[in-house]
Amino acid sequence: MLPGAESLERDCTIGLLMTDQRIGSSEFDKMPQEVRDRVLALVANDSGEFVLRLPFLDPKECRKREEILRGLTLVREGHVIRAVLGPQAAARDLAATSALIDPVWRNAPTERQPAYFPVWQRVSLALQQWLRYRVAEAYFADVARFADRPAAYPVIVYQASRLCHGRPRTEFTYDLRDYPECDTTLEASWKMTGRGIQTVLRRIEGRLLELGMVELAHRYAPVWHHDVLASVQKKPRPYVELLTAEAALINAVIDLGTERSVRAANRFATCVNLNLRKMCGMDLRELGTGILQEATRVLHDVFDGGVLEDGDMRSARSPNLRIGGEENGDDRRAYGGGEVGDAGIVTDINARGGEPARQLV
Repeated sequence: MLPGAESLERDCTIGLLMTDQRIGSSEFDKMPQEVRDRVLALVANDSGEFVLRLPFLDPKECRKREEILRGLTLVREGHVIRAVLGPQAAARDLAATSALIDPVWRNAPTERQPAYFPVWQRVSLALQQWLRYRVAEAYFADVARFADRPAAYPVIVYQASRLCHGRPRTEFTYDLRDYPECDTTLEASWKMTGRGIQTVLRRIEGRLLELGMVELAHRYAPVWHHDVLASVQKKPRPYVELLTAEAALINAVIDLGTERSVRAANRFATCVNLNLRKMCGMDLRELGTGILQEATRVLHDVFDGGVLEDGDMRSARSPNLRIGGEENGDDRRAYGGGEVGDAGIVTDINARGGEPARQLV
């Protein structure tokens, strides 16, 4: 029983839910007193079943478990009490949850299985489109960035660029390791993107006109799409950095889904930190959890369609948030969003003496 909690003895049973293990209510008594007091303060006098969601700790961190738990900031959301995590820690926590517990990740095909390429190709295509939309959305959230057109153009071309359909069996993204010695892959990414760039420019122009920024809007008219692409082709480095970061993140997702280990979760979090911390001059590490949520959505779609039952796989569908039309060539080879809930099961706890239980599960 909790020291100082005698008044709760009859109707309060407390347990924990951690990412990497399933823990019964008795383990709550082993937590630092300071943490237990904060949890009880958040519960207050409310009744019902609660979930205390603790973040993932790897074996090295488990040796400092009490110190880490004391340093957590806890918040209550309905009947869930969780730790407030920074973007990199949140990405690692969700990566560990996905790889170690989530059935759709646990049953995703590995490299030796027949469905490996088509399944992860579908995930890659969805993530490419998702990232291009989200990065552009974040960058242009500040309308003042439109004034610096040379800096804005690489983001526009990136948003409209062709999706990479990969190459069986192990290539899923644009591989720019040979750049700048060879620019064949780079050229493939922006080939036939005229209509896509015009579509993006038309939206920008309309947005600026609505804001009364008429002169600047005219500079983003679709008629200038050739100049936009030519500017990026002349100085491609920012555009290359976007494609390189995209490839690293998607490959880290596939690595997580096929290895399904603590090390893979840590590598994914490191990849998020390295590639999103200073993307386009912004800290976009909060996209790390979104990447995993989008991948999970696609994997759920794969399982719901029953395409893994016999190793047979339908052709990968075009992802959502499509930017361009037919001229983008998204249906050709480039070389030629559901939120995941807390996963886990907690031991059932019965109310004492037939009384209604108030549980922190």
